[in-house]
Amino acid sequence: MDISGFSTSHLAEQYGTPLYVYDFGKIRQNARRLKSAFTADDIKVDFYYAMKANCHPEIVRIFIEEGFGLDCVSPGELKLALSLGINAEKILYTGNYESPEDLQAAYDAGAKINLDDISSLERLLRIGKPELIAYRINPGKGRGKYEQITTGGDKAKFGVPFEKAVTAYRNAIEAGITRFGAHMMTGSGVLDEEHFPAMLELFLNELGEIRKELGIHFEFIDMGGGLGIPYFGDEHELDVGTVAEETIKVFRQKVKELALGNPTLVLEPGRYLVGDAGWMISRVNGIKCGYRTFVGIDAGFNTLIRSALYGAQHPIVVDGKENHKAMMTADICGQICENTDIFTKDRQLPEVQEGDLLIFTQAGAYGSVMAMPYNLRFRPAEVAIVDGTAKLITRRETFDDYMSRILKI
Repeated sequence: MDISGFSTSHLAEQYGTPLYVYDFGKIRQNARRLKSAFTADDIKVDFYYAMKANCHPEIVRIFIEEGFGLDCVSPGELKLALSLGINAEKILYTGNYESPEDLQAAYDAGAKINLDDISSLERLLRIGKPELIAYRINPGKGRGKYEQITTGGDKAKFGVPFEKAVTAYRNAIEAGITRFGAHMMTGSGVLDEEHFPAMLELFLNELGEIRKELGIHFEFIDMGGGLGIPYFGDEHELDVGTVAEETIKVFRQKVKELALGNPTLVLEPGRYLVGDAGWMISRVNGIKCGYRTFVGIDAGFNTLIRSALYGAQHPIVVDGKENHKAMMTADICGQICENTDIFTKDRQLPEVQEGDLLIFTQAGAYGSVMAMPYNLRFRPAEVAIVDGTAKLITRRETFDDYMSRILKI
């Protein structure tokens, strides 16, 4: 199998396994395609890249160069964003259960602060009073590819329940804050085109109630992210052109109908921009034929945790056997000493042998960024394909890296 013109075996031999590989050209294409889809003469649309999807500095830099703002969720992400030279006005800080230290960092940076709860304002005001705030509103509904990544609705830990949103904004007005935004994020990995305009319409109707009750104008209305990419078993790609057309239509109509002024429409894409531009390469260590057949590889949930965390399934290619018929049914597992270290069960595969390379596609989002040195198996290297050249952008973690944090007593 080739990855952006480079043979997988060559990359594995040169950089070792497990290994993450990214196509920077594809990331740029994704960014430009999304911006082009949401172009409207009468509506301003801003994009904030959700850094949590993949916060490698060289990847984040691409989005700055493409004119995106950045959505940060921690002081660490905020510090990285500022270190890359982006203007603080193009940063949206969206924490949850924010500590005083979190809010201090966002306030000092001058970022737009998006508060997770009514109580968040009280903590913020002990630090200072910004001109502008937004609240993350839980509209009472949500949807994600998996239950664990559904971030709206009555089971979600995020946001101000919409029944309390008027109180939240009234408190901000009484505190002397004069500029406002509004935000929602209801779930991730959605491939249903109808979901996005429907959720935006629900959200706008709720904002209309706030506008009617309090008389405030929203400078921006942030519909979050959630744009999905197809993984294993998915039947189609998201038609982002249809999403954009229908979403802008709803925005245009409801803003006028509800007298919401002239707000900017904001999106926070993450996975959609980087997910299909990344691959994880791993090598088969052994094949066990027991009560079940297991294919054991040199990556584990310490390398790619999505399967263990919420059952996510990636397409998996056996290098050099892309066109071979499925000859075996196996569970693919890693070396971590946990029985949850399973990438997939009952996967149909060509005949696999020790030393074969397995390539996990769609691995550019929530992959390496969630890696950890559990069992003292260290984090993988990362390689970028840039203008026809493979470049190491993160070296493989070592035992010395781990020990550098350890203090003797």
